[in-house]
Amino acid sequence: MKRSGRRASVLLASSLAVALIAVACTPGGPPLAGFTVSPKSVSVHHQEDWDAGDEPYVIQLGFRSKLGVKNSTSTSFSSQCYSGKLPAADAAPNGTTLEFPSGAADINLGEVQPLDVGDLALSTAPFEIIGTLSFVMERDGVFPEGCAVSDLLNSALSGTVRDALELLIARSDTPPSTEDLINLIVSHITDFLQAAAGLIGAVIEGLGDPDDIVGIAAQIYLPTTGALTDLIKAGLSIGGLFAPGLDQGFIPIDGLPQNLAIKVGPLERTRSYYRFTSDAADYTFVNEIR
Repeated sequence: MKRSGRRASVLLASSLAVALIAVACTPGGPPLAGFTVSPKSVSVHHQEDWDAGDEPYVIQLGFRSKLGVKNSTSTSFSSQCYSGKLPAADAAPNGTTLEFPSGAADINLGEVQPLDVGDLALSTAPFEIIGTLSFVMERDGVFPEGCAVSDLLNSALSGTVRDALELLIARSDTPPSTEDLINLIVSHITDFLQAAAGLIGAVIEGLGDPDDIVGIAAQIYLPTTGALTDLIKAGLSIGGLFAPGLDQGFIPIDGLPQNLAIKVGPLERTRSYYRFTSDAADYTFVNEIR
């Protein structure tokens, strides 16, 4: 990672640490909540194909890992190709917004325990790093029933991401204190994103299937509540004054491919918008947490 990327991560960590002034916890530990990450839509500003329209679809990889809890890491994989909900031929010409069918490529995160500052201080429950990698695809497959890119990404990434998270997060031997927790989280995220970016690049270079990856949205969700959520948002907002985009959760890292966007923030029911623009295509992808 180049200097500006490191500066953004340090800035985020420092801003949150300075803002750490309130302590709150939930007696007996906070309640569990269920979350699902669903691709919502793609707007095609400039289509990739030269025919009547594009055929956008989505592949998603989900992951979660608890800090300091060995063997707590898991990954899940979902594809619109596997669910049999691919778009019709020429479904999205220029100027079209294509809504994805319900359940097209959902990642069910299952039950999550959002933590407040006091929950961390009293160790009522381990903190968990949760996220998704969303691959926005354009369907050019010669074989209508083929899911070669989905198969490749599943086999190449699922196990590797799981092993990396197990090492970086679940097997961390650094017990987080209230004061250094945010620094520890940002450090893990930074290490993971560097590894993921290189791995994704290697996979893209080796693709032989005609389906194309238009963009990749990497989302890191921090399951928080109360004061801790406020602190994270405050840190992102302060950081945005010095690193444009950080206030919206987008992490500025030099040298990333133009079709890879990285976002970090609290796990909450919301929508995220990603603009992927290249010489080949121009899409806006919307992902929803519900």
